[in-house]
Amino acid sequence: MIITDDFVFVHLPKTGGTFVTTVLKRLYGARATDIHKHGGCDEIPPSHRDKPIVTCTRNPLDRYVSQYRFAWWRSYPELYCGLDAMQERFPRFPNLTFAEFVELANECFAGYYRGEPSGYDNESLVGEDRLGWHTEQFIRFFCRDPKDVFASLDTRALAEQSWREAMYPVTFLRAERLNQELYDYLLERGRTPEELAFVLETGKVYPAKGGRAVDDYWEGYYTPALARRVCRLERLLFDAFPDYAAEIDVILQAVGDPDGGDEHGDGDRGGYSGSGGGGGGASLSSVAGAPLGVEK
Repeated sequence: MIITDDFVFVHLPKTGGTFVTTVLKRLYGARATDIHKHGGCDEIPPSHRDKPIVTCTRNPLDRYVSQYRFAWWRSYPELYCGLDAMQERFPRFPNLTFAEFVELANECFAGYYRGEPSGYDNESLVGEDRLGWHTEQFIRFFCRDPKDVFASLDTRALAEQSWREAMYPVTFLRAERLNQELYDYLLERGRTPEELAFVLETGKVYPAKGGRAVDDYWEGYYTPALARRVCRLERLLFDAFPDYAAEIDVILQAVGDPDGGDEHGDGDRGGYSGSGGGGGGASLSSVAGAPLGVEK
């Protein structure tokens, strides 16, 4: 995270945080303190907890592809569930397809950190109803008492979105339009247009290992079934961010599903159907949840 005089930036991995970090260090210089790179809101030092919190978010479908291509999990399996667990699940690790990576992340990465159980357990939503790795990260980064919140999630909690009550007041900047949203946020915090002109002009900033090629579109990694699978796993996030949910039908058509989000009652690996899961033949874009009750 980056602590400034004006706010705290919480860096959720693979959401554009390297770009934000670069901008803040240029703007604030030595007054931008970088501590605990991927620490959550619970880890903000007590002396800074009265400051506004800002972070970035990214469409889960896109973020999974970014994690697959960046492949930190290949180079440092000990930071996840450990090499033995990965090879047991997929003996040809690290040579995994994208679909295999999604399964690995949700079967082995979720609930583990540095090779040990992380304490993020949920006994109510299991099997095809289980919550995704990104949802676990979201709760861990942005909720008070995150382990208790994650454990309490069930069908009713998802439908009522009771997890919102535990959230820190966070401003979410969309990775898809990060230059403009970061510019606007810093302007609101008292910076001048002249100081911030470079924010709008700066191109993408990648971690040292680099990023995807400009023509390596994430939509190309998905079959309709896999896209629907991720939507089901991360249904809490699509309820939290309705603008992402509104794009799902278009995305499904782009990956070759002529029926868009219609489930046809076949439960295609648990296609997304809004708060609380379930069937009902709803379109993938019929989201019952309201926008997050936070600043932005």
